[in-house]
Amino acid sequence: MRQPTHRRGMTLTEILAVVGIIVVLVAILLPGLQVVSRNGRLAKSQSNLRQIYTFMSGYSTDNREFVVPSQFDYRNSNYKGKVRSESPKGVYPLMGPIGLSSPGGGGSQEFLNVGTWTDILHSYADFPPLLLSWGDVNPNGYEYRYDSPDRYVYEVEPGITNVFRSAEAMLETKEGSEMTPFGTGAPASERGHPGYFAANDFLSVVPDPQDAKAGRWFSRAQIRYPDRSILLSDSLAGETIKENQIGWGGDGNQTEVDFRYIGKNALFLTFEGGVKTEPEFDDMEEIEERGYRIRDLDKRVADPMVP
Repeated sequence: MRQPTHRRGMTLTEILAVVGIIVVLVAILLPGLQVVSRNGRLAKSQSNLRQIYTFMSGYSTDNREFVVPSQFDYRNSNYKGKVRSESPKGVYPLMGPIGLSSPGGGGSQEFLNVGTWTDILHSYADFPPLLLSWGDVNPNGYEYRYDSPDRYVYEVEPGITNVFRSAEAMLETKEGSEMTPFGTGAPASERGHPGYFAANDFLSVVPDPQDAKAGRWFSRAQIRYPDRSILLSDSLAGETIKENQIGWGGDGNQTEVDFRYIGKNALFLTFEGGVKTEPEFDDMEEIEERGYRIRDLDKRVADPMVP
């Protein structure tokens, strides 16, 4: 006669013990996974900066060694350039005189031939056009062929990637009217968007009647210390950063540099193509004490700040 088998199930205590162990393991592993993920985004951002430098070097080689300007204004030029040209004809860029136009706003002709280094490189690298429409007002939309994707793109296509942006999102912004140089700084609504890389505005080619140096083009040979001179930095303000205390902090001004990576670090791209990781600093004097050059990059006389 077969003996009856007795099957013993798990008790409630045992189930709770197993669940508790799983919860503990997840709690241990999750921070590590987050670190791995953030390190991956840091590596991607570094790769983006190296790619940007490749584009900038190619541009200089093809244009008599001139450095890509941080921003430009061709409205009064005989040749206004292709960047930010109408594409398609009659459809203007979305950047308006007081910030980005709302969908359907039609953009602004005022900024048709105004832009930044990202627009120049977007055209130079011949990226495929990105077409976005905004309803019945303009069903043909605006084609990002001669200027790089702006805030409107990230608002309607949150998952889009762009080599001219950081892989790490902005958790803070300058909370201004619009990203630089079109406004006083990125508005709060851009939190969560891919972080900006900002070009040193020492390289601006926009004329300024109050600044005799403004509006000049520089060649690579004019940059005295390319391995220490900052070309690009992470920014919470936009695509340009002033080469003075407004951009880098000091006299009570908070720096526009965004320390967005794990450990509160920011990335710098130098004129020789080096990608540097730097922790937080209080003002521009501190970053210059670390050996970096921000201003007077073409100075040819002895500089007490440089050993």
